[in-house]
Amino acid sequence: MNVLCKQAIYNRNGEISFYEVFLQDRKTRSYPVGVDPLKASSIAIDVLTEMGPEIVGNGKLVFVNVPAIFLEASMFDLLSPQHVGIELVENKRISNTLLDAIEDLVKRGFKFCIDDFGFEKIDYLPLLNKCHFVKINLKENPYGQEELKEVISILKSLKKGIIAKNIETKEDYERAYMLGFEYFQGIYLSQPAMVRDTRTISFLKSTIIQIYNAIKSGNIKKVVDVIEKDVGVTYKLLKFVNSASFAKARDFSNVEEAVIYLGLENIAKFTIVLALSEMFTDKEEMELWRRALFRASLGEKLAEIYDVKLKDKAYLMGLFSLSWEILAQRPAELAKTLSLDRDIVEAYENRITSLGFILSLIDLLEDNEREETIQKVAKVLNTTPDSIKEALEKAREESKKFIV
Repeated sequence: MNVLCKQAIYNRNGEISFYEVFLQDRKTRSYPVGVDPLKASSIAIDVLTEMGPEIVGNGKLVFVNVPAIFLEASMFDLLSPQHVGIELVENKRISNTLLDAIEDLVKRGFKFCIDDFGFEKIDYLPLLNKCHFVKINLKENPYGQEELKEVISILKSLKKGIIAKNIETKEDYERAYMLGFEYFQGIYLSQPAMVRDTRTISFLKSTIIQIYNAIKSGNIKKVVDVIEKDVGVTYKLLKFVNSASFAKARDFSNVEEAVIYLGLENIAKFTIVLALSEMFTDKEEMELWRRALFRASLGEKLAEIYDVKLKDKAYLMGLFSLSWEILAQRPAELAKTLSLDRDIVEAYENRITSLGFILSLIDLLEDNEREETIQKVAKVLNTTPDSIKEALEKAREESKKFIV
């Protein structure tokens, strides 16, 4: 299965300056065999357009690998030069048309990087005055130590940012640092992290929509029918309900028994576990799901104090409040897609509602659990600080319970 990955590029202070995105075979963790570079570039740009490069790069510039011929097409029209850079690879077809296309993109504000740079590569030289960065493979380049120092010195005098790639060990990093490289990329500093499997995201959204529509109807038989239509989901549900996370008198062998035992509220939580197991292996993504569950549970507990009738809505509101980071879809838009209650949509759009008030408290407590903050929240909810502390503790326990 092919996925889009990103890898961080660090500066000399050890801070992330940029990201590079590229296609990777998830099993071999290398470039997919038989995939045309033009297709790989198209996939990367499609995903960036769908998700938003500012999300993929956490606000940092994201470089896309692009063969030279690709630049003659208008594939970057939907992307902002504020968040996207172009890393030029496979530069064997330099023409006046290509140089004009690069000139146009530079005028629009895109930053350019030349991959595997070397002065001995004649085709690179016409591009040098148009690029902002050059990337040199620390392990595979034609230069000796002193020659490489001289190359770096010349590039610095031309005001080019110089990136050392293929940093695999501490020794590699120290050598590149000593040589004067300004930026560093490689598995010693960070492994490539999966951005998105587009096939899975389509499956996930479809499954969530069906399950949540069934839950909303309150019809357990309908929930069972949705789950039983997918062998994989059925397997995961039975494995989940029979895990050590739940105290039970016996194991369950069919979906209906499992759904009745869990109840609709826990089926909602199971959907998040399903999403986690299907989509992500990266620790950063797992932490986002844990936070989503924490916010859902905290919203539920705060609603029990503030207005118990809002309990179920507050849970769902907290659950999808991080959808922009997780699914690259704004919470209000996702709530509409999932046909969630109008009150939840309004809470996301305008917090001058009872649910919006609870959402603001979730934000406040998640980022700041100091005693002073807890006392203020307790006061506005007309309860005790101990009640707020108990809500926080239960929310933490529940978020750990469901991230298995």
